[in-house]
Amino acid sequence: MDSAFSALTSAASGIQSNLRGLQQTAHEIATASVSGKEPVDLADSLVDAIVQQRALEASANVMRRVDDALGSIIDTFA
Repeated sequence: MDSAFSALTSAASGIQSNLRGLQQTAHEIATASVSGKEPVDLADSLVDAIVQQRALEASANVMRRVDDALGSIIDTFA
C-alpha cells in the first residue's frame, strides 16, 4: 500500500510541475509575437510545450494505473 501511495504522490507532483511548465511555455508563446517587429522563433517553446504535455500524460497514466490496481485489490477483498 505504501508503494501505491508513493506512486500517487509522485504522479500528483509530476502533474502539478508539468502544469506549471506548460503554463509558463504557453505564456512565452503568447507574448512572443508582441516583443518586436523581428521574426520570432517559436520552435523551442513549442517543443517545450509538447514535452510538458507528454510528461503530464505520463503522470496521469501512472495515476490511472494505480487507481486500477487499487480497485482490483478492493474488489478482491470485497
